[in-house]
Amino acid sequence: MQKIASLSRITTLIILISGLLACSTTSNKIAREANSWPQGMPSRAYFVKVYEADKANKDIQTQEEYLTWIVRFYNGWELYRRGWIKMTDELVAQVEDPRQVKEIKHKIDRIGRLVSGEWAKKSDTRTIYLRHVSIWGNALLESLDRNEALPLINRVNQDVDDLLAHKINADVITAERYFPPDENDPFL
Repeated sequence: MQKIASLSRITTLIILISGLLACSTTSNKIAREANSWPQGMPSRAYFVKVYEADKANKDIQTQEEYLTWIVRFYNGWELYRRGWIKMTDELVAQVEDPRQVKEIKHKIDRIGRLVSGEWAKKSDTRTIYLRHVSIWGNALLESLDRNEALPLINRVNQDVDDLLAHKINADVITAERYFPPDENDPFL
């Protein structure tokens, strides 16, 4: 009975690893081929330029790997399904004023370019981590419920600028920075 259970676990593990490798291979292929660059993202050339500008990262990460993480940031991947494109679409779908949609989209696109360009780097060289992306994404969606989208987008833009310029420490980026806990709501 134990041999069957062990064999079942090994088979499941092999299937899981194969699936992850297949997803990774597809992302790598997309990152390599300029003509298959996904729609709705800033240009591949923009990110190649960002990659080329960071010698420290370039020494430890291939361009292909960097671009693969850019694609994952925008499209999501097996470990984080909601990519920046989906989050942006969810955000603007809840705004009725077309002028506000245009302004929000412009500012969110800027945040996405700056954040993804940094987040896609190897951990040893980057300033922005998945924790930050998750906090910002959740805060942006929460801002809609509170009818505070533009002020929050402006605050996130400033924090991204300050973080990249090393004016603030990465540890100050917390969920409470944007929306303090509500003592009357035990679920927040």
